[in-house]
Amino acid sequence: MLVEHEIRVADRVAAKHIWLSWLEARPAVQGIFTLRFICGALLADYHTDGVVWPRVIAVMACWIAAMWAVYVINGIADIVEDRENGSARPIAQGVLPLRSAKAVASALCVLAIGSAALISPVVCALVLALLAVGYAYSMGPRPLKGNVPGFFGAVVALGCLTYLAGWYAAGAGHVDAPLVLFGAAMSLWMGFGGATKDLSDTAGDQIAGRRTLPVVLGDRAARAAMAIGASLVGWGFLLASLLWMPSLAQAGFVVCAGSIVLAIVVTSAVSQGDRFSRRRPYRVFMITQYAAHLVLLMSMILK
Repeated sequence: MLVEHEIRVADRVAAKHIWLSWLEARPAVQGIFTLRFICGALLADYHTDGVVWPRVIAVMACWIAAMWAVYVINGIADIVEDRENGSARPIAQGVLPLRSAKAVASALCVLAIGSAALISPVVCALVLALLAVGYAYSMGPRPLKGNVPGFFGAVVALGCLTYLAGWYAAGAGHVDAPLVLFGAAMSLWMGFGGATKDLSDTAGDQIAGRRTLPVVLGDRAARAAMAIGASLVGWGFLLASLLWMPSLAQAGFVVCAGSIVLAIVVTSAVSQGDRFSRRRPYRVFMITQYAAHLVLLMSMILK
């Protein structure tokens, strides 16, 4: 009886740590990566007889496991700055032990790579590339998160790889214009808009030695740069879709509108003050990309 009780307790602890690792991986971020994958698969429907959904679901499961691992690894690496910045994530709060987080991340990597290898060599190569970029972003002697070019390159690469994985999972024969335009625009949006998260984390980033945009340029100049970058992506995507790919114009309007709102919020007093207020530009960024993907998803389903 005692052994059975200990097993039940251990199972409950393991389940709790798995759940906490999911929270550490930021469900909202995992959700948008899943939408990116699905949109990549649906865009492949332009030049296939139909999306092969069982294969898409299998590859997507590998991708979710790999992305989950990437963000748990990021949480492990960010423990110093997250604690300084008052993050509510489980690792920073001490409710998810580092040992358990590392075990979950390792298991997810093995699961993702092993499952991908059973599907095809290409899927395995894509998953390995995702994990490699994610690891390089957070870990190593010179993690990419530590400087602006590294951050931008890694984030854009993660976006492009996700759209490409969705497209390949659907069985498409070649990369066509809709995938290139939407995938490139939304990956760039990740780079320019995603940088706004650093506005609320400057104190911790300085302690950790990270050279983020607010640390390098100062708060005011960083905000101007973020507004300009987001605006270039928003207006560029809209104009490109109107001129060359009208089927993406609805998503283009959403991103352009989001870039206008982000530029206003990031350069105004509404994003100054406490941590919650300084996170407002990042929330605009997230809402915009969710809206753009959902608009594209609905337009393609209803076409």
